Amino acid sequence: MLKKEILFLWDGENFNPNGDMLNSNAPRIDEETNIAEATDVRIKRTIRDELMRENEDQIFVKEYRRDENILDCKNAIRQNIDIKKSKNEVIEQILTKFIDIRAFGGVLPISDKEEMKKNKDIKVAGVSFTGPVQFRMSKSLHKVQLKHIKGTGAFASGEDKDAKTFREEDFLAYAFFATYGIIDNHNANKTKFSENDAAKIIKALWSGTKNLTTRTKIGQMPRFMLIVSYKDDTYAGDLNNSVELIMKKDDEAIRNLNDFSINFDRLNAKLKSYSDNIEKIEYIADSEFEALNKNAIDDSWIKLKS
Repeated sequence: MLKKEILFLWDGENFNPNGDMLNSNAPRIDEETNIAEATDVRIKRTIRDELMRENEDQIFVKEYRRDENILDCKNAIRQNIDIKKSKNEVIEQILTKFIDIRAFGGVLPISDKEEMKKNKDIKVAGVSFTGPVQFRMSKSLHKVQLKHIKGTGAFASGEDKDAKTFREEDFLAYAFFATYGIIDNHNANKTKFSENDAAKIIKALWSGTKNLTTRTKIGQMPRFMLIVSYKDDTYAGDLNNSVELIMKKDDEAIRNLNDFSINFDRLNAKLKSYSDNIEKIEYIADSEFEALNKNAIDDSWIKLKS
């Protein structure tokens, strides 16, 4: 497994890419800079949701139910593996079955001291994994405009026919995001995360961003992804901060790809300084983004199908 860096550019309009539950589910925005944000948890959820479209059984972190009850982690794990095994066998079962644990890691409680005293066949209290695939907080490459709307819905009838429900919500008029991720080769070996797994994660991040067709996220579009594979442990780092937008309007006024162009000059310079350590550079591009920014894409980069 080669060490990899991922730079993913994506956008959306009239949407809420990542609601803040502590702030009435409003879009996350840095108050000092007015830059929009999306957490690594949101990015990983996008990947999981897309992989579940292919095969739900390969994802562990999801909702489990028994009758009308939502199960906790200990009961969920028992639906999937035989916990009456040695620790190595329990680990093998988990890593073999679940790509999200191989990728992102996790802390999984399996039993407790009291249960283990009563049932000597249970030998494992819990397991933990450090996942090789990690993402930074994603940030918009420009200041954003926050919009607030109010809506009503009338569901009552009869005597209450004039009664209405009211809702208020915030959303972003437009945002162009940069997501940075890394796949660590050493942790990949520990969780048995393979090149094939990496290809699935990359594809799921690209396709899943577009396939989030919920009311608050419909219209999100993957625009460009760069995948840098390294020969050794060296890596460039900070790729998301090596990209700039050349604005044709004020930051808050941009609404689509035609309102700016991409500047990869610092990104190219950084990658060239690590050329001896780089095995290959691949990219995926949305056709509209590539047509508008074809001069920014290096001829040596290998294009992959989206």
